[in-house]
Amino acid sequence: MSVSERVPTGSPENTADFHRGFSGLEQEHAGWVEDVRGRIPADLTGTFFRNGPGRMEMGGRQYGHWFDGPGMISAVTFLDGRAHFRNRYVRTRQYVDESKSNRILYRGFGTQLEGGLPANFMRPLSNPANTNIYWHANKLCAFYEAGQPYRLDPATLETEGVELYDGGLNAMKTMSAHGKINYRTGRFINFGVNVTGLGLKGLKFALDLYDISPQGRIASTCRIPLAHFPFVHDFGVTENYALFLVSSITMGVAGPLFGTKAVSDAAEYRMNRPVHGIIVDLRTMQVVRRFELPPALIVHFGNSYEQGDELVTSFIRSTDLGNFTALKDVFRLERMLGAPLFQYRINVRTGAISHEEFFHAPPGEFPTWDTRSTCYPTRWAYYVAPVDNGTPYFFNSVVKLDTDSGRFQARDFGADRYTSEALFAPRRGGRSEDDGYLLSFVYDATVHRTEVVVLDARDLEREVAAVRLSHHVPFGFHGHFTDTVFI
Repeated sequence: MSVSERVPTGSPENTADFHRGFSGLEQEHAGWVEDVRGRIPADLTGTFFRNGPGRMEMGGRQYGHWFDGPGMISAVTFLDGRAHFRNRYVRTRQYVDESKSNRILYRGFGTQLEGGLPANFMRPLSNPANTNIYWHANKLCAFYEAGQPYRLDPATLETEGVELYDGGLNAMKTMSAHGKINYRTGRFINFGVNVTGLGLKGLKFALDLYDISPQGRIASTCRIPLAHFPFVHDFGVTENYALFLVSSITMGVAGPLFGTKAVSDAAEYRMNRPVHGIIVDLRTMQVVRRFELPPALIVHFGNSYEQGDELVTSFIRSTDLGNFTALKDVFRLERMLGAPLFQYRINVRTGAISHEEFFHAPPGEFPTWDTRSTCYPTRWAYYVAPVDNGTPYFFNSVVKLDTDSGRFQARDFGADRYTSEALFAPRRGGRSEDDGYLLSFVYDATVHRTEVVVLDARDLEREVAAVRLSHHVPFGFHGHFTDTVFI
């Protein structure tokens, strides 16, 4: 059954089903939210931005993948014990053109145009700007995998245009959705996977690494040639190094290029292809070590940092083909899968590698941490997990993991309540790493509404407050918290 059958536009089913969370939200809201359970703490100050696809179908036709809907930004501003909510679509070419025509006009990760080969031949993919969002160098930008970021007004969320970093980007260069901000230096490290030319064996590919200054200019770059077109969604960054793990996913080229296949249909999990590790010294922008790990699917990283000669990094690692299938076809899931969080230690000088699997903790996805310490040692990791609580399960809990001891705490949001990536927000005046709050959009399928839940990060069982929106917010991907207030 397709999502359009499960969730007709504007008329969700009267059943408590997580698939209802994929239904679109066309209306843009703005205003103070008075419906609050509990009390918003006065020492929670700042803005919680979140990005994700706002619509899943257009003109009665469903997009081919969760990754393809146009980006919609939600902003929750906390100030003086109150909460202000605003949502607005990023005015990409896709959003503007498709809204006018009321039909799908662009190819996507899993979306082909109607009309077969003539309609899809050599047609580029859309940039829906729907995956992540960052506030850096006094610029708020929405990011996607295969394009340039879009710059937004942080107060109104109005789209200001494509961000090219003073000409450091162009139409032939992309920037990923998972850059890392070193808050101690102000640098923003990001990358893109790009086509770099045509060789004797076909198209040539490379990873382009960008070091963006605190002023928002690309200060230096590094180009790393690749043997094939890989799926590289995220990476690790420490004070002095960038770490890539090119997973065992190979993205087919010919079918998507010539229009015979969507990108998602051309992706293959090569179970005999090792993960290829690449370490770049950010001081010289040179590759300093390469290594291999056993085959796996690696999508999201946790925090990374240095201890002596070792890089300590964490990431969600899966060898389950079911997780790859889920990645390709989220709309038709019967249940969400997760994978364990691993912590690896890689000695840059000797090449020695060791690892620890936190196998006692629930498998999950979307790892986060206290981003103030990005690139430096952290103890606590947070991620979301699917647990069996008697209802169909998507991501319905959040986990706090102590990476020193392996102990964890899991908070189940309850029957028919589903969550997305949870972000840490420090308490004003807080002293310890977990002295603050965990913020999460929680969708209640029984009433088709979303709450922004505020948990005590020191004890996830303690719900501090819940900002109860009058509507739902579609399932999204990633977000960003800043202590700057935007209304």
